[in-house]
Amino acid sequence: MTISYQFTLDKAYLEECFDESLPHSPHQTPKYGFAGSFIGIGMGLIIFTEIGGVAPYIMVGLGILEFISFYYRRPWWLTRQMWSRASNSTVTITLNEDGIESKNPYTESLLEWEQIKEIIHTPKGMLFVNYKGQQTYLSKAFMPEDSESYIEKQIAVYKVKITR
Repeated sequence: MTISYQFTLDKAYLEECFDESLPHSPHQTPKYGFAGSFIGIGMGLIIFTEIGGVAPYIMVGLGILEFISFYYRRPWWLTRQMWSRASNSTVTITLNEDGIESKNPYTESLLEWEQIKEIIHTPKGMLFVNYKGQQTYLSKAFMPEDSESYIEKQIAVYKVKITR
């Protein structure tokens, strides 16, 4: 049995992808230690040493930039995705015995069933986590009705953790 469907990789889909994936991402909190250490080292160099030049100020600036990049991570991620060649292209998803195949005019990928470690059901879609920790999101808005049952039937053999 093969299930196939298509959708457009537009801004609305990418926003949903980001919003539904973020709560399950290991990068949902800022790197306080990383940013704080840059600011601390830079301030320490400015206050306690006589090192001149711009090096201490660059250290402080990098720490501040890390905090800013965390605050604006969603619009920056969306902008990068919208600038990509695949933006606004038609994506074809095929569910078959091999796994979940994704094709658009620029890329082609296959997430094999045995590579899936966990499936997380979100309010609007399904998040697939592989053994390397990489995440793949599929929106339920475009899935045919029997897709979820087909996916769960295929992964039943592989002891996949399913979170609802």
